[in-house]
Amino acid sequence: MSLFSKPDYLSLPIPKLPPVRYAAAGYYTSAYFVIESKIPFPLDDGFYFENVKKFDPEEEPDYFLEFGYPEPEPPKKKEKIKQKTIVLCHGLATNGLQFVEDAYFFAERGFRVIVPDLRAHGRSKVPKKNLRKKEDFAIKQMASDLIAILDKEQVTQVHWVGHSLGGILALSIIEERRDLIEDLVVFGTSFSFEKLSFLLSLIQGGGKLLSRDNQNQLFASLISKNPKTRALAYQMFKDARRDFIFPIAQNLNNLDILDNALNFDSAIYMLHGEWDVFIKKAQRITILEMEEKNSFFYKNIRDAGHLTNLDQPKIFREEILEFVGGGWIFFD
Repeated sequence: MSLFSKPDYLSLPIPKLPPVRYAAAGYYTSAYFVIESKIPFPLDDGFYFENVKKFDPEEEPDYFLEFGYPEPEPPKKKEKIKQKTIVLCHGLATNGLQFVEDAYFFAERGFRVIVPDLRAHGRSKVPKKNLRKKEDFAIKQMASDLIAILDKEQVTQVHWVGHSLGGILALSIIEERRDLIEDLVVFGTSFSFEKLSFLLSLIQGGGKLLSRDNQNQLFASLISKNPKTRALAYQMFKDARRDFIFPIAQNLNNLDILDNALNFDSAIYMLHGEWDVFIKKAQRITILEMEEKNSFFYKNIRDAGHLTNLDQPKIFREEILEFVGGGWIFFD
């Protein structure tokens, strides 16, 4: 008999995942999806807006009578467009489903959007047991998967938005390939962790006390107060491969990647959901270390938890648009 009655949020609709692409890295194959921009070119000032209807003189009957008919213009050579790219990278035990609606939003505003599934998450593929090694889930190894995706898509530089582990992996990428990341937005993350004994015990021991389904419901209820967020979280936890989550979490224990953040010569914007109890304690140390850095910015978002983008999508998207549009740049 179930310890929980089925919650109402389980009947809520879940976004459909876009078609998958793959990039291989050793025995592992990383899944990701790409949403192409619906605007043919970015504006010169760096800001991105929806298409604005241009004036068409043929719709004004008196225009040609007053100003005359123009000479026909020779056909112009089509120039190659340099597309701005955003990566939306999920964290531990979730997957690209977390960012489906965000991906379409940013694509409608001129960005090419890449959403990966981390190693052993979502639609990514893993090798047979005899080919797996403990070091396969090291932070640097998982970061190399993401570099492989960007290289396959021939991306030269991105705006990176990372949730939890997705933010940590960006800092590992910066250490290896500084050229790839233009600026960084993180949420639900810290740049150092002392001990994660409680989280590790919860991951490892939860299954011994609860059925898998009840455990997924419990995690979904802890992560948010929002029914829609809980529905997505439940689905992602349901799809998570438990045998891989624990070894990845072990690599976060006593992790310190603060120097990478302090040495990053561009801007970092940290968003924090006020209900996010999972990361609050560890994040205090990060903020104390980072607050002297002129290009580090922090914002607390009310009525949001660990999955801030799902709890407060409008605020989350507006903050990112302003930031990547140059809202952080100082002028003399």
